Order: sequence, then structure tokens, then C-alpha cells
Amino acid sequence: MGHETLRRGLVGDEVRDISPAEMKVMKKMLARAMKEGALGFSTGLVYTHAKLASSREIAELAEIVKKYDGVYTTHIRGEGHELIRAIEEAIRIAEETGVRLQISHLKVMGEKNWNLMEEALNFIETARTSGINVHFDVYPYTATGSVLYILLPDWATEGGRDMMLSRLRDSDTRQRIIKEMRENEIDYSKIIISISALDKTLNHKKISEIAEIQGKSVEDAIIDLLIASEGRVITIMEVLSEKNVDKGVVNPFSIISSNGSGYDIAHKKTGELVHPRNFGSFPRVFANYVKKRGVVGWEEAVHKMSGLPAEKFKIEKRGIIAKGNYADIVVLNPDSVCDVATIENPYKYSQGMEWVIVNGKPAIKNGIITNSQSGEVLKRKSSLFEF
Repeated sequence: MGHETLRRGLVGDEVRDISPAEMKVMKKMLARAMKEGALGFSTGLVYTHAKLASSREIAELAEIVKKYDGVYTTHIRGEGHELIRAIEEAIRIAEETGVRLQISHLKVMGEKNWNLMEEALNFIETARTSGINVHFDVYPYTATGSVLYILLPDWATEGGRDMMLSRLRDSDTRQRIIKEMRENEIDYSKIIISISALDKTLNHKKISEIAEIQGKSVEDAIIDLLIASEGRVITIMEVLSEKNVDKGVVNPFSIISSNGSGYDIAHKKTGELVHPRNFGSFPRVFANYVKKRGVVGWEEAVHKMSGLPAEKFKIEKRGIIAKGNYADIVVLNPDSVCDVATIENPYKYSQGMEWVIVNGKPAIKNGIITNSQSGEVLKRKSSLFEF
């Protein structure tokens, strides 16, 4: 159950503190979702509608999740200079409530912040030794996908999209925003427009190229693009360190994820530039991290993709091959398995995945998609005693 789903269901686009009466409703709705089989509760605290949510608000909801033995997953409040404070908040909530914690796609954005990864991992490992059940997940790319407004100062996005756009339209506030953006020393040549409802001809273009074509500064181009699109622009940013991704992959408390969505190659016709992780994450781990560079072994990589997440989220009879378990099996060719999708051309299926069996039925047979629909919605198994 998503935090913003609960919050915005009550207050819409308002960004404010939740009243005691509203909190009571949110907790009741979350409890109902848990009873109906939700695996847990998730937050996206970096995004505008959740940024001002207090730690107390999150903790109260996490207490409900703990009662049902669910997992609290969080996209923490910041992944740049504020990374350590954001991790501290998540771990403090887990410590106070006893809830199982999952930090979503742990990463450090911006070269000047890359040195924080070691401290972040040490913090997580220390929490583990003190008895806190915390894991994190990583995806195997140095490029990340995010909303364009994340490049603005935090204060510029407070209060939701309407207030953000109002600030961007105000000439004095705009100049203050531009000044702070320039102080961040962001390499805009590594940021590509991925999805824009405004003008699909902008997709696939670097922000620096758009600014040059328009004859304006990069910061001005970003602000004008946000105003024209009402803030709805997605980007792909090459802002992560490969060494840090390696550290995340090999850490004993990491789960390997895609942080992606399901697409087929026909989606290319929309003109949207999706992240290659949607097509290549897991084969990429085998090809690059296991075979090519030996960062992690075959068995450990498989466990991080299947057995460990099933264990973390208490998804019964899944994640490992065992008698009595559901027949979810991948048969791959270790010599040819690899990802083919790239940032420039993400719409390419991976190679070497010979068979994919879901609940005993082939979804891929001899490398060919069967269009089988044997998957099931995964739900938390209700405990004998519901609170």
C-alpha cells in the first residue's frame, strides 16, 4: 500500500500536515489493506506530495505494518548530500516500531557525493548487528530515471506541483532557483529527456542540447520545460558511480532489483525513451557482474534476485527450487545470457533466457515468448491472529 495513495486519497494535491482525524482514517485504510493481503507499506519521501510528511506520520503507519508482520519499503528523502540523514530516519523508524525495513534502490547521486556510499553501507550493517531487520535493493546501472523537478532546490518544490510552478513563474524566485542550481555543479550533458507529454521531439535529447538549440542557459531551459509541461517530465541521468553499484551488489544485505516496469517492444511506437533496466536488469547482472567482472558469483546473484526477496517479504513457497514449492524456474544459457537494451535503444529483449516457467507453465519456451498468463497476484498470507 502506497503512502501517497493513502495521503492523496484524503487531501488531494494539498501538501500539509495530516490531522489526527485524517491519520485515524489512514491507519484504518492501511490495516484493511494488510488484512486483504498487502505485503507492506511503501513511501516515496523524495517526491513533492510526501516531502513534508513527518517521521512521526510514517512511524505511526509503520506500527500498523508491524502488527501484520509486513515490510516497510522506502524511497528515502534524499540520495545526494542528504543521504546519511535520510537513511538514519528510515532506520530510526524501524528501530522504534520493530518493522522490517527495505530501503528501495540505494544509490548516491552526483559525483561529489559518491564518497557517502561507504558510510551508508556501514550504517546499514551497524543497524543489522543491533538487531534491526534492514535490507536494501540495487539495480545494475549507473544511470537513474527520475522526474525533472528533482534538479530544483528542495524548497522550490515544497507544497506540491501548483506551488512549484508558481515559484518558477515568479521572476525573482526564478533567479534565486537558477543561482542555487548553478551552485550544484550538475553535469547536464549526462541528463536525457525520457518522457515528456509536452513535445515528443524532446525525447532522446540531452538537456544541454535543448538549451543550446533554444539559445538559453541550461537552468532556464529546465525551468521553461517544467512550466510548459506542468512539471510532468521524466529524465534518465548518468549520475551514479560504477564502484558504488558494485559495492551495493556484493553487500550481503542487498537484493538485486530492476526498479523497472513491464513493457514489450511495441511500446517503442509511443516515442517514450524508457530506462533499459525495464528489459535487461537481471541478464545484465549475469553478463556483466558475474561473467565479465566476477563481482558476484552465480549462486549468490540468483539468491539475491529470488530467494532473498521471497524470504524478506515472506512470500511462501517461492524464490527457491524445492519440493512443494511453486514451479517458478528460469533455465538460462550461461555462455550466451546477456542484456541487449541500451539507453539509446532500450526496446530489446535479453538473450540466453531459454525457458521461463511460471507456476509450472512456460512463459518462454526455447527462447520464444508463449504469451502464457499463468502468473498470480502475490499476497501476504494472513496470520492466524489478526490485530
